[in-house]
Amino acid sequence: MRTKLQWCAYNIQKCLDSIYLLFIFITLYFAVTSTNLNLRSNSGDEFIGIGTTWVSIVFLLIIIAIVLAFAVNQTFRTLWRRVFIQHGVLVATIMVVLALLWQLIVILQTHPAIGFDPGAIHEALTQTSSANIRSYYSYNTNNLSLLLIQHEIAKVMHNASWLMFDLVNWLLLIGTVLVNMTTVWFVDKRKLAIGLYTHAVWLMLFPMVLVPYSDIYVLPFVALLILCYVIISTTKWHIVLKLGISIIAGLTLSGIYFLKPSAMIPIIAIFVVEFLHILITRNNNQKIMLMKILVVTVFLLTAGFSYQLGNKVLQNQTYMVIQKNRTLPPIHFISMGVSGDGGYNAQDVLAMAKQPSQAAMSRYSKDKLVERLQQKGFIGYLIFLIHKQDKNTSDGTFAWLKEGRFIIDKPAKNGVKSVIQNIIYPSGHYLSDFHFIAQFWWVMCIGIISLGWRQKDRLTAVLRLAIVGGFLYLLIFEGGRSRYIIQFLPIFLLLTVFVWPQTVALIQEKLSWLNVNKKNM
Repeated sequence: MRTKLQWCAYNIQKCLDSIYLLFIFITLYFAVTSTNLNLRSNSGDEFIGIGTTWVSIVFLLIIIAIVLAFAVNQTFRTLWRRVFIQHGVLVATIMVVLALLWQLIVILQTHPAIGFDPGAIHEALTQTSSANIRSYYSYNTNNLSLLLIQHEIAKVMHNASWLMFDLVNWLLLIGTVLVNMTTVWFVDKRKLAIGLYTHAVWLMLFPMVLVPYSDIYVLPFVALLILCYVIISTTKWHIVLKLGISIIAGLTLSGIYFLKPSAMIPIIAIFVVEFLHILITRNNNQKIMLMKILVVTVFLLTAGFSYQLGNKVLQNQTYMVIQKNRTLPPIHFISMGVSGDGGYNAQDVLAMAKQPSQAAMSRYSKDKLVERLQQKGFIGYLIFLIHKQDKNTSDGTFAWLKEGRFIIDKPAKNGVKSVIQNIIYPSGHYLSDFHFIAQFWWVMCIGIISLGWRQKDRLTAVLRLAIVGGFLYLLIFEGGRSRYIIQFLPIFLLLTVFVWPQTVALIQEKLSWLNVNKKNM
């Protein structure tokens, strides 16, 4: 019989599951209805392409042909299973290698200059005396850590080119895939093939490798945090080894904080799920509880110590001279997140520059936030949040080309470079086809996650709660485009892999009537 505490914890978990389902199915709806899936003749927007071409039609025909052949042809099904399932790990590994080679070719053939924040970081690698650059880092001190990291890389490599930092991005993505696959190996080796397939398709459709910014730098850290949790919570390793992993986890969390603080959300999900699990199971084994307390203590001490060390480095750095106490306050981003589509607001940023102090910035932002909420009203704000969730999550290209001065170059006229640049550059002939195919992948990914709701275990609970936390964060703070989802991609990719069998089982159950009809014919 459950105690009141167990009953409370159980119902909290049920409530969190319901909130997750609400969010993920809303996200699926917005992904399916995205304009990226329009087979348009001419969009009139150079940043989403002049219109889809024969490429999208051929892609759709291939998908339809595969589905029909799989449904009606036993020989095709047998061949498919033999190649992609029986030899799945080998074939999927080859696909990942090909995807990485594709990304390398894209980097070597393009490596364009990027605008918005990455442009400010790149400029500061060679120019630190500019008043505009110093002002940028005075207000956006969150990017100071990344600047110092890139500065050290440039010093070691004697190279500060866009090409070099795109190659660093490439290595970071390789690291992310390797860490995620290690997580899959620890959890369920049978899912390695589907994990490799999922990551291969993602890499093929991820030109953000050309953007050396915190979105990419934080990915292997987020993946490593989940791996550390899996090792600590699921393996029977000796306590000494687990304490070593907790040290790595603490250092990883600190690294995430300095690169992109919002990507720390998975650690909150881990603590919530583990706490609820303890309350529900009421495990009174003192040895196990002591071990957990020890691991958590070492983790927190490591994270705290490394944070203090990193913060000291930032406080004492002399590479970039900034004005102290001019950092944009958190409430500025909350206020900005209630304007327009919930994204960047240039007027708000200019208003911050006019404020005499950080306290004045906070007061101005608070007044602006209250004003915007009052204008919307309760119902209006709920409608706005639904609209913002659409903007935050629906775009499967992750807002490619949708930031200020993203890429200003035009596609080349001839050669391999021309083909690649016409796929991903503004006004590219095949840019709309890229949007269409990337969106199709995103719909499939969110669809698999949504239909895998029957998968119940602590790890999937952590991943789901981390996604909910990410959604909530982007609804509260600046969002308005799906680029901010990138930091959570290791979570989405892992969840896709782990719920895949349940999704397939559910689809087979719902389509079982087809087999019945075949037998009756």
